[in-house]
Amino acid sequence: MKRLLIVDFHALLHRSRNAMMRTGRDFRTSDGIPTSGVFSLINNLLSCIKLMEPTHVVVTYDAGGNTRKGDSSTYKANRTGPSDDFKTEMSILLDEGLYSLGIECIGIKGYEADDLIYTIAHVAQFGMDRMDEIIIWTCDQDLLQCVTERVKVLLFNSAKTQKLMAVNDVIEKWGCEPADILLVKAIAGDASDNISGVPRIGMKTAVKILEEYGWDLLAALDHKKLKGYDELIKDNLHLVTLRRSWELAGAIRFEDWKLGKGIAGDYGDFLQRYEFTSLQKRLRSTITLMQLQ
Repeated sequence: MKRLLIVDFHALLHRSRNAMMRTGRDFRTSDGIPTSGVFSLINNLLSCIKLMEPTHVVVTYDAGGNTRKGDSSTYKANRTGPSDDFKTEMSILLDEGLYSLGIECIGIKGYEADDLIYTIAHVAQFGMDRMDEIIIWTCDQDLLQCVTERVKVLLFNSAKTQKLMAVNDVIEKWGCEPADILLVKAIAGDASDNISGVPRIGMKTAVKILEEYGWDLLAALDHKKLKGYDELIKDNLHLVTLRRSWELAGAIRFEDWKLGKGIAGDYGDFLQRYEFTSLQKRLRSTITLMQLQ
C-alpha cells in the first residue's frame, strides 16, 4: 500500500514550539541558538510516522507573498509576525533537519501551505501515479474540507491528543460534507483567519440555512437572515476556497518523497550540532524508522 503523509509545517511548528515554551522548556544550544520548536517538531514527526506508517512523506510551508492578503486587508490581520527565534528554528528545520531525514519541503510564493496541501492531495488521488491513502497532518481545521474516502486529516493538538478525521467524523463535527465546509464559513466567517461572517449567524445556523436551500449558496442568499450580505458572503467564499497550484501539480514526482532518501550520518551530525541528546539516544531506531542510508 502506498500511503502519503503531508505535513503542514508552519501550523505544527507553531503548536509544537508554543507547547514547549508554555511549560518553560526554552531549549537552546550552548551558543544560544533556539531549538525548542526544532526538537518538538522532529520528536512529534517521528512519532507520527511511526503511528501512520507512511511510505511517502512531504512537508509544505508558507513561502510568503500571500495573495489572499492582497484580496482582503483584514485577512489574518489578527496574527502577529513570527519572532526572530521562530524564523531561526524554521530555517534550521527546512535547511538542515528535515533535509537530513530525506524529507522534501515545498513552498511556492503566492500560495499558502493549505493550497499546496490541497493540490498534492488532489494529484495523489486523481493523478496517474496515485496513492492508496493520503494523511494530512495538521492542527488547522480548514483542511478538513480536503477529506474524502481516500484522504484523512490527523488533527494534532498535542502528541497525546490527536484524532484521525474521516468523512463521517467531519459530518458529525460540522453537520455537512467536507467539501461544503467552505460554504458554512462563507456565511459564518472564520475567527481564526479574521474573516467576519454574517452578524448573529454561527456555524449551526449557517448549516440549517444551507440545508434548507439544498446546499446551493447562491439560492441561500435569498434567506431573510442573509439579505444584504451578498457581497460579504461572496468575498468570504473567495477567501476560504482552497486554490490549486498547477505549477506544483505538474512537477510532483512521488518517487522523490519515498522514505529512505535521508543519510544517517547527516542526521547524526545534525543532532550533535544542535545538542539533541535525547534524540541521539534514539538514533538507531530513527535510522530504521526513516530507512536512512
